[in-house]
Amino acid sequence: MRCFAIYASCLVLAAAFVFPKVSDRLITPAAAAGFSVSKTLGDHMVLQRDVPSTVWGFAPAGTTVKTTFAGNTYTTSSGADTIWRQQLPATPATAAGQTISFSTSAGDKAALNDVVFGDVYICSGQSNMQFSVGGSTNATQEAAVANNYPNIRVFTVGQGTSSKTPLNDLATIEQVWAVATNKSVDNGRAFDFFSSVCWFFGKGIYDGLGDGTPLGLISNNWGGTPVEHWADPAAFARCNRSDTDSTLYNAMIHPYEVGPMALTGFTWYQGEANTGNAASANAYACLFPSMIQSWRTNFNVASAYFGFIQLSTWCVAGDAIPLIRVAQMAAVTTQGAGYAVNADHGAGCNIHPPQKQNCGYRLANSALALQYKKSIAWKSPSYKGAAAGADGASATIALNDVTPAGLTLKPSANVGTLNCTASAGVCAWASLQFNDAKNSWVNATVGATADGQGMVLAAPPPAGATKVVGTSYGWGAVPFMIVYLADAGLDLPVQAWQSAI
Repeated sequence: MRCFAIYASCLVLAAAFVFPKVSDRLITPAAAAGFSVSKTLGDHMVLQRDVPSTVWGFAPAGTTVKTTFAGNTYTTSSGADTIWRQQLPATPATAAGQTISFSTSAGDKAALNDVVFGDVYICSGQSNMQFSVGGSTNATQEAAVANNYPNIRVFTVGQGTSSKTPLNDLATIEQVWAVATNKSVDNGRAFDFFSSVCWFFGKGIYDGLGDGTPLGLISNNWGGTPVEHWADPAAFARCNRSDTDSTLYNAMIHPYEVGPMALTGFTWYQGEANTGNAASANAYACLFPSMIQSWRTNFNVASAYFGFIQLSTWCVAGDAIPLIRVAQMAAVTTQGAGYAVNADHGAGCNIHPPQKQNCGYRLANSALALQYKKSIAWKSPSYKGAAAGADGASATIALNDVTPAGLTLKPSANVGTLNCTASAGVCAWASLQFNDAKNSWVNATVGATADGQGMVLAAPPPAGATKVVGTSYGWGAVPFMIVYLADAGLDLPVQAWQSAI
């Protein structure tokens, strides 16, 4: 586990709790010397609808492989790299399970049973993506609901393998493809299968579409890992970096690119392990969107949806966490990705807030809007600019992405989660900076109002001040957000900022 000093004191969970013991997982060997089907595939899986989907595996060079699907037989052969690939015709969404069977010129046979066609998503990141339904708020009730979603299928990649070179197949699997049930999404533990954020994201899409389209959700994550583990060498090169890592990309992402697996998109919850200072945030702002570009390129889906969770809360004084939140947002401007703000639903100093429903459903709404063209509010308004008031004690804030319904004030969901007096430098409110001798910041929460399409912040100026020179809102580890979109069912908060006027 890679820990950074700036937040190591906050990671109070035992390493064995964050990382399940290898002996607790289903461990699979490397690709056999004979015939085999890729371990990324399996019974009960979902293949991507409406586009040609590839199934693949391994066999000695030159082996003829016949694939039978929907009454038709297709023939291919393994290359010098011992990989065989068979592209299946584009198939519309169907929840009726189908069988795909294979036979070889050497007499080998295999089959994939109960395969359905729909939309496939890979969910990756570190421990907050790894955090399972079993550790979530109302875990037992949420797991029971999964019994009503047999058209959602789930798969959890194991965490027993990293590699300095790309692997052609998965070496560890925690849970093979399975129909969603209370047992397949929750084994009673907080960091095993199945990813809570991934589950609520998929459930939100399924409910939002409302047409029964099957969804395949792949939980593919490892706690405590930086973005460098997940980016390929090309992503590093675009950022002029020679310190290529790529160990989890090689072991956990590349096996899906061998086909490549056809899919709709990706989700991502990571960034805590890259939190440090302005330099590390700037590095993240380049490598994260570059990683997205590589994944899209390597999966041959240039327009693949990519959604991420903006970091929630934990106790790190200063601006390290808000800086990495801003760095995450670089992916939106350069890649057209979706996102979900989660800093208003933290759990104080707990780096793993158990309430994952809100951010999962918010992220689903971004996919419904971007991927499925649903008319739904999903963007959290962001800072556009500010004008100091003539009274020397206020500022008017202009915001991006405010819907016609405007803004509303709500009590902060983070109130009561933290003793701000005992945690100096962690809590953050609306504030104004004045031009007194100390360039003082003054809490403006009481004087904050939602002004139609923007905000007004007001606070009593300190002695010697004549005007407001800066504004801040929620710029800290635990922000007390109080301004939301008025017409958003999931209470989309205004994003934090800090800026001079």
